[in-house]
Amino acid sequence: MKKFGLLCFIGLMILVLAACSGGGSKEAESAGKKSGKSKDEITLKFVHWINEENGKWEKVIKKYEEEHPGIKIESMPLVENMTHADYVKQLDLMASAGEQIDILMFSNINDLVKRVDAGLVAPIDQFLNDEGIDIDEVYNNSYPAIEGKYYGLPMKNVTNLVMMNKNHLDEAGLDIPKEWTWEDYAEYAKKLTTDDHYGSYLHIWHNFQSSLKLISKADNTIILKEDGSSNADDPMLKASLELRNQLENIDKSSVPLSEILSQNMNYRQQFFSQSVSMIPISSFMITEWGQFTPDFEIAWAPWPQNEPGDNYANMGGDIISIAENSEYKQEAYDFIRWMTTEGIVAQEVWTPSWKNADLDSVLETLVKNTANPEAVDLPSLSHALTSVQPSKSFAPATYITEVLTEFDAQVELYLLGEQDIDTTMKNIIDKTESIVKANK
Repeated sequence: MKKFGLLCFIGLMILVLAACSGGGSKEAESAGKKSGKSKDEITLKFVHWINEENGKWEKVIKKYEEEHPGIKIESMPLVENMTHADYVKQLDLMASAGEQIDILMFSNINDLVKRVDAGLVAPIDQFLNDEGIDIDEVYNNSYPAIEGKYYGLPMKNVTNLVMMNKNHLDEAGLDIPKEWTWEDYAEYAKKLTTDDHYGSYLHIWHNFQSSLKLISKADNTIILKEDGSSNADDPMLKASLELRNQLENIDKSSVPLSEILSQNMNYRQQFFSQSVSMIPISSFMITEWGQFTPDFEIAWAPWPQNEPGDNYANMGGDIISIAENSEYKQEAYDFIRWMTTEGIVAQEVWTPSWKNADLDSVLETLVKNTANPEAVDLPSLSHALTSVQPSKSFAPATYITEVLTEFDAQVELYLLGEQDIDTTMKNIIDKTESIVKANK
């Protein structure tokens, strides 16, 4: 009797399990039909701020998917205006809502650090170790380790250089500089200045174009040191402010800050309208001309140095990372590794950070795709990019934004003639020290 009862129980359980199994199969089949995907297909959601028109994502993603069956990449620009600051706001909202993110991009170390601290970005050191690569040997890497770990691969490379109007150089009888100092830059600016145009233009980015000598050093190139202490007393910071003041207010060879502010000037408009001859800028300007199409030839010079032979320049660019909550970290790594090597070359949009890329071929392709390829002097461009070495970069303390706000205010008082250099430097040093102490 007991044996008969046991057999009945086993039979009943088999029927129940069969029913459950059948129902599960139907649900899985139904879900597969609804999604239109095979059960082995993986979709990686890739968020960024660059639209299709500028990023040319479709063709490069198609190439990857053809080479990697079963992997789909969904390109998701989170903003329409291509503004990185707006993108990271949308990224934070998306992450807080728990939406799927597998791959993400950043344009600067500050925004990356904030999302690393928030637990949004995954370290990639294990993948690098498994592959046996040194990130600094494979890439011109401007994104240092954060507390000993790497959080992405450098994609687009942006190198500081000087953009020049070659017609103005020819009219002034000046050669395209191949190696020069900031004193040479000041002399060029004077010789290029005429009744019709200024020789130089420096924009309102004071941590960049009011800090020219500071950022030309091998290291300690910003107002804070790597340990978060103040670097405001660096002699090159004071020298940078004096250089800009000399150009704008003494030599009258660079557009004065008062005009830039009162007329809300745009640096692209100033250069492409031929109102100025030179602008210290970065290599994104090889192709990012905005709504302008130059009708003159653009020459390029290496970043000027503090002393002959230094040859340092800041390098930056975009980094592509893996989301901490991604369920497909290996697949995401495989994509970002490809995207930062073969992919970015096939994309034909940006200069790669990948050292093995054929730079001359890449530049020819980039220039060919501009609105006026004849406007770009390729030999000088290639020299400007290859004749410099990167200065040391690091992830600054989170209070850097507060420091720069105070710095900007003091710089403008000085350049507008409202206080002298000694007062300006004392205020910058005191305010920086105060902020550092408040955050210790």
